[in-house]
Amino acid sequence: MIFRILLAATLLAVTPLPGMAPGDDPMPGPAPDPKASFDPLQLNIRLSPTALHPPSQLIKHQWMLDGYRLGRLGPQAPQAAIIEDDVRHRLLILSATDEGRVLVYQVGDLPVDVAARLGPALVCVRARPCQNQRMDPAGELGCLALCLLEHLRE
Repeated sequence: MIFRILLAATLLAVTPLPGMAPGDDPMPGPAPDPKASFDPLQLNIRLSPTALHPPSQLIKHQWMLDGYRLGRLGPQAPQAAIIEDDVRHRLLILSATDEGRVLVYQVGDLPVDVAARLGPALVCVRARPCQNQRMDPAGELGCLALCLLEHLRE
């Protein structure tokens, strides 16, 4: 009996209203601006113990953080930071090179110009002494990723 009630309630909930075609927007109006709804601080940062270099067909843009070198990374320090949304769509990857430099890969679509935000993010990194964050589990790359996310908002 309970099963029948639940089945009927489910059918009523998923049945479209009359006069409404599939895919119709019940509230017509202008489409929301993706830039206005974009909040980079809602993105996630995952850390990887190994440096990551995505396949070339996935890379939309790539930058080397000029003028910035990582401090000496210990054996437990993360070698890459992955910035992704809640459903694990990767957007940016920050990865250490063997020479201690940082590569930034854009692998997802973002409504902001990442290249224009790298300079202010580096100023944040120096103001927040990320190079002194070696004892923090997030390490220097985690600090760098957080600075980048903060400056993607501006």
